[in-house]
Amino acid sequence: MGTGCPPGRCAELGAALAAGPARTSLLVLGDGSACRTVKAPGYLDERAAPFDALAAEALGAADTAALAGLDPVLAEEIGAAGRAPWQVLAGAAAGAGLAGKLLYDEAPYGVGYFVAAWS
Repeated sequence: MGTGCPPGRCAELGAALAAGPARTSLLVLGDGSACRTVKAPGYLDERAAPFDALAAEALGAADTAALAGLDPVLAEEIGAAGRAPWQVLAGAAAGAGLAGKLLYDEAPYGVGYFVAAWS
């Protein structure tokens, strides 16, 4: 699966991961936008901070619908490589009633980084 994986396919992959009879744990890695400052790898894009804010809020709230709704075209344009992995997570956790906590939300070097825990 790459950054271009369509949202529906991401959700299917996540659901398949969680479909087994055993409990499932996931470690999901993915960057936010790479366009938060003029020194960022993708230079400054005014759409990056709002995208990252939405992603951070969704990750912190374990909001699977918000993660599933992240725009793949915008994510690609602003270098948000985490969009597809987060949508796999959303597919795996849909309907599980998990709670989330956002532990880190910063953009060193102009790249959005988040740490969240869901349980």
